[in-house]
Amino acid sequence: MDRLSLKAHCSLAFLLRVTLVLYSNFHDKTFSVPYTDVDYKAMVIVTYNPVLTSQYFFWYLSLLPLCLWRIKLSIRRSLCLCFLWIFSQSLWLLAAYLLEFQGLNTFTYIWIASLFFFVVNVKILNDIIAHFNW
Repeated sequence: MDRLSLKAHCSLAFLLRVTLVLYSNFHDKTFSVPYTDVDYKAMVIVTYNPVLTSQYFFWYLSLLPLCLWRIKLSIRRSLCLCFLWIFSQSLWLLAAYLLEFQGLNTFTYIWIASLFFFVVNVKILNDIIAHFNW
């Protein structure tokens, strides 16, 4: 990949993140309880971050209890989404472990696990926003 296309790719990814954050900030101007929208905005920032590490996801997981009462998901759907997230996170962590500690060439596996992890996080983010009680 030449330098120009790399810059274009990075610029496009940055514009996507900025657009999503700005849209989430100005989408609904009235909130009845302060800080209840913080969690999904943190999730937007973390999900679309160009660096994928496990610790970032605990930032918004720690905020989840603050706005959990505003998210109207069924118990079954919530458990399914939790299982999907743990499964996708586990696949990614397994690939990272095999690379870092075992010295195996797992770059393709990490790429596939990262794509799966990203898709799962976007699905969860979509469900949270769709079922968020404004």
